[in-house]
Amino acid sequence: MAGPVSPQTCKKKLYTISWERTLYNPFVRKLVNESCGAFTSLQIKAGTDGQISSSELIKSSHQYRCIMNACIEDLNQAADLANSVESNQALQEMSEIFYKAELVWNLCEILYLENPLGILPHLLEWIRIHFPNAVEETGTVLASPNPGLHESYWKALYGLVFQLRLESATKLLRIHPDFQSEAFQSAYELLKKMPVFSANSTVSAPEFTFRWNHWKEECESRTQAGDFFESKDLELLLEILCGKEEAFEKVGDHFETWYQRMITQLTFTQPTIGTLSLGDEAEQFFASLIGLDDLTSLDATLLAVLRRDTRKVIGEMQGVLDNSWFTAHLADLLYHAGALQSFEDINSLQLRETLLRDYSICLFSHQSLWSVGVLYLDHCPNVGSATLEHLLTRLPCQSEMKATKIISLAERRKLTSVVTSVCRVMGRRALANRRLGAAVAWAVKAQDAPLATYAADAVLKSYLQDSDFTSTDLLDSLGAGLLASDRLAFLGKYREFHRLYNSNDFHSAAGLLISLISSRIAPKYFWTVLLMDALPLLETNPPVFTSEQTYELMQSLQELTSSFQDDAEINPHPNCQLNSDKTMLITLALSRNLAKCFVQQTVCD
Repeated sequence: MAGPVSPQTCKKKLYTISWERTLYNPFVRKLVNESCGAFTSLQIKAGTDGQISSSELIKSSHQYRCIMNACIEDLNQAADLANSVESNQALQEMSEIFYKAELVWNLCEILYLENPLGILPHLLEWIRIHFPNAVEETGTVLASPNPGLHESYWKALYGLVFQLRLESATKLLRIHPDFQSEAFQSAYELLKKMPVFSANSTVSAPEFTFRWNHWKEECESRTQAGDFFESKDLELLLEILCGKEEAFEKVGDHFETWYQRMITQLTFTQPTIGTLSLGDEAEQFFASLIGLDDLTSLDATLLAVLRRDTRKVIGEMQGVLDNSWFTAHLADLLYHAGALQSFEDINSLQLRETLLRDYSICLFSHQSLWSVGVLYLDHCPNVGSATLEHLLTRLPCQSEMKATKIISLAERRKLTSVVTSVCRVMGRRALANRRLGAAVAWAVKAQDAPLATYAADAVLKSYLQDSDFTSTDLLDSLGAGLLASDRLAFLGKYREFHRLYNSNDFHSAAGLLISLISSRIAPKYFWTVLLMDALPLLETNPPVFTSEQTYELMQSLQELTSSFQDDAEINPHPNCQLNSDKTMLITLALSRNLAKCFVQQTVCD
């Protein structure tokens, strides 16, 4: 885990972190995916009425923190294995940012979710977690050949006492060469019987205060009696136990941050301080120790948490972090806990949804994280659907797989406009790439009549060019989708005509062909093709066209002949041209077929 940074160090560094270097980093992607699972799990637990127990909220908060700590660990390991100084520094900077975020989150968890009557034991545990140097230094001392004379012995002992690790402190005191002296025995006794106000203590605050004051008076009386005069280090230890300000001034360099020192001093001066008094105490302490002019963003955020000023916390974190991951998840957690404060003109629900929406928009800007953003918008009852519709419509579709995924998501959420928009885009792209069967399928799915007409025209013109249909299986499977436009309906019927003809069902083929011609559903440029398709059927014996159908074909030929030159819908392809040779062939075939019909009728009579 990355170590904390002192205020003095923070003032000397300015980090600029872009999206590509945080949430888009491969080591951070795991945090995005896992936190989404924690988020959705929390929404399920909350249910439709938004009610969820405090224990479940704390459990969810722990889960978020575990995810952050795992990300920090991954970043640190990656930094150790980095091939360049620049890469190492970038990974360390990201690790530091997430360390600070987890630090703030943990404090919010204590103040907002746990909200204990005795706050200091919880804050002390917070310090123990994030400042493990006392334990590490003690390990170094104990590992030396002569621990009692190690140069860091007293620093390690003070560090243990600061965090009320009294059992470890007394053990360390016992290994000092002078432990058998009266001074050390006296200090050992006082440490052993020091009253500690624990989070799970059954002792009431007044009773503990009585015991504490009695113990503290004993420490002061022994110090004044000169019991520790022979050892300046022991004397300083007792002054710390008595909570003397000058003693903490002497050991000021033992603390890495102001809040570490503040919580330690309060532990030895006001062990039963209440939550409501903590904010004012922290601000006064910071002002006297560092000065409000040197306030960093982290300092301002921590002070806001200690004052339980949720709006300030969110505002500070929004300003200092490069993305909305932290504020979105924290705001959601605090909203379910009933601890999310409204802004001037935004209520708590609106604030929660705004932050979740901002985070989702950030995710949508990444080519593979956008689907995670969808899940957050699902839980924004007021703005989620409209935002999702807007984002999905504008999401680039680089492949049919992605388009299908977008359509599936939109259909499940009844976003029909998104389905239509994506299908139109894919249909036009398929047309541009001459994938005509796919273009027809996308147009049908979009229920876009103009696009379906355009795609069907493209298929017909391709047929004129190659005398064959492309993607016949896809066209044959459209079914009711052929009704998307008249042109597409014609295409489907014309395909059916070819199937009937190829299966030698000439009577049915002839009837369908007449239907296509007489209904005028076919584009004018295709009439010549239909009349030419009738030629082999006109030559059959016995005839498959009746006399009435033959007259219908004659009328169509006459209409086509008279209007062909003036028609605006001209196709330059030779198959569409009605020249004199084609006119003569069709006229002769019609005449012969009509004669056969008369002969057949005479025989029948």
